[in-house]
Amino acid sequence: MGVSGFTRPPERCEGGLSDVWLAAADDIAACTYDGATGTFGAVRLREGAAFARYEFAEDTARYRQYVSGDASACVVHELSFALRRADAGSTVALASLLGATGGGFVALVRTACGGTFLVGWSPGFGGECPLRLVSAVFDTQAGYDEDSGAVVVLRSEDTSFSKPFAGTLPE
Repeated sequence: MGVSGFTRPPERCEGGLSDVWLAAADDIAACTYDGATGTFGAVRLREGAAFARYEFAEDTARYRQYVSGDASACVVHELSFALRRADAGSTVALASLLGATGGGFVALVRTACGGTFLVGWSPGFGGECPLRLVSAVFDTQAGYDEDSGAVVVLRSEDTSFSKPFAGTLPE
C-alpha cells in the first residue's frame, strides 16, 4: 500500500471540537459503513435509546487519535472535555457516565472545522472497541479566578483511525 500524501485546505481551520454526543455502546443496534467512500452513513439505536449531547466549556474539548507503542496496528482514540462549573449539574453528568461505563460509549464528535467522526465503533470490530471512561475529575479549584468544573477523558484502542460520519447528527 502506497502513501497518499496530504494537500492543505485553502481555508483557515481552528482546532478543537464544537459538539460531542455520547451513547452507551450497548444502545447501538447497527452502524452503516460504506467501504467505497470510507464513511459511516448512519447509526441505528435500540428503541428508546438516544445520543446525549454534552455541552462543554469553550476551548476544552479535543479528540486525539494516535499510534501507540511499537505495535503499528494499535491506534488509541481519546476524547476529552471539561464541564463548566463544579456544581450539582456536573455531578449528575459524571454519575450518569460512571453508571453507563460498563459497556463503554460510542461518540459522534464534530470538529471546529465542521468534520464529523464516529468514535468507539469501527468497520473491523463493530462495537468491540468502545470508548471507556478513564478519568473524571471534579474540581472546585482553590482560587477565585480559576475555572471550576469537571474534566472527562474517554479512551479506546482499535486497529485503525476513526472514519468520518456523513449521516444526520442528533441535534
